[in-house]
Amino acid sequence: MSITVIPTRSEHTITFKVDKSLLPYGKSIPFSEPETSALHPMGQALMAIPGVNSAWIMADEIMVTKDTDIRWATVKPKVMETIRKVQSAS
Repeated sequence: MSITVIPTRSEHTITFKVDKSLLPYGKSIPFSEPETSALHPMGQALMAIPGVNSAWIMADEIMVTKDTDIRWATVKPKVMETIRKVQSAS
């Protein structure tokens, strides 16, 4: 699976573009509360990563926001591993 990391204007948010559609075009699901993560397996897995504050799944992109006191060097590898793991299981 190919994952492209796209920086955003916020230093705490990164977009991860994948080579497979996660949702139909035009649909999106935001995850900012633990109870909303049950709406999609990717959201559930990402919200379980320590340091992930929120995630937003849109078609073939996942926008992830980390806690401000955590470094991307700590969170990004776990996010990428989780995306690969969840995608290979589906």
